[in-house]
Amino acid sequence: MEIPGDWPRQNPVVFLHGFSKEAIFEIVKAVKNAAEKAGTPGKTIAFASSTINNMEWKIRKLIREVTKEHEAMRRKEEEAGASKK
Repeated sequence: MEIPGDWPRQNPVVFLHGFSKEAIFEIVKAVKNAAEKAGTPGKTIAFASSTINNMEWKIRKLIREVTKEHEAMRRKEEEAGASKK
């Protein structure tokens, strides 16, 4: 299966394994700040951590599933923001 040249950059995903909940929150903040400085909006980055279910997945499936979940969450946030106006 061929992957388009821009495919990895279209959906940035950060996967974390072995960190405490507190460390994950700090890492997410740091990555978003660094991404913003590098020209990538932090809100476009999907974050995931290891689970019993996803530890056996292939990378392609992990990226696909995390990206779908991230997009669904962003849509809900946008809808909630629109309904507050």
